[in-house]
Amino acid sequence: MKVPVSLQPYTNQMPQSYDAGAAQSTLPFGNDELFSDLLQTKLANGQRVITSQEILAELDGSPEWSFSNGASERYADASETSAAGQVASTAPKDILEKIDRMARSIGVDNDLVREVVRAESNFNPNVVSHAGAKGLMQLMDQTAKAMHVRNVYNPDENLAGGTKYLKTLLDRYDGNVKVALAAYNAGPGRVGRLGIGTDAELEAKYDQLPLETQRYVEKIMNRLESNGTTY
Repeated sequence: MKVPVSLQPYTNQMPQSYDAGAAQSTLPFGNDELFSDLLQTKLANGQRVITSQEILAELDGSPEWSFSNGASERYADASETSAAGQVASTAPKDILEKIDRMARSIGVDNDLVREVVRAESNFNPNVVSHAGAKGLMQLMDQTAKAMHVRNVYNPDENLAGGTKYLKTLLDRYDGNVKVALAAYNAGPGRVGRLGIGTDAELEAKYDQLPLETQRYVEKIMNRLESNGTTY
């Protein structure tokens, strides 16, 4: 599973004015001063500090977590591009509307695109994984280039590129959604080397996939099924 943030705080939510001295007494690390300096740097650079609710939502796709749980307060109603290429955080409602529009225009089920975005970035357009995947649909640089995405942090561009890429995988695997999801996560090459082309073949060779890919596919399919979407 791609890690959606470069920093995993243990506090539930950081206030606007961060007290490094108070935080040091609660940090579970041996070198509290070093961690505090790192956190201060991240905050100064605009790194978003996520809440424990969002961590849980990312780990297990918990349907109980929703945007109304205070998340909207941390998002601006704009997507103005910053000097670093990232964008001012976009309101969750706006992101969901963008997902629906993009999915319809490209011809992919909007529920599927929404759950891929949830699993990849938890709807944060500025996420960068440790592997270098970026934005709402966690596009690697090579994939972004192939999909003609110029700014991976722009929600519209990222959604367009990621949804088009997902569509190519669905077409490649004749609409076998589980295989397309596995390829989106682990790469078509790895899926191909296992001789997987259908959902039935994927299920037969499930244990040969990386564990994180197994969890990724299961999480998205479970969310879709819980919402009444079947494939």
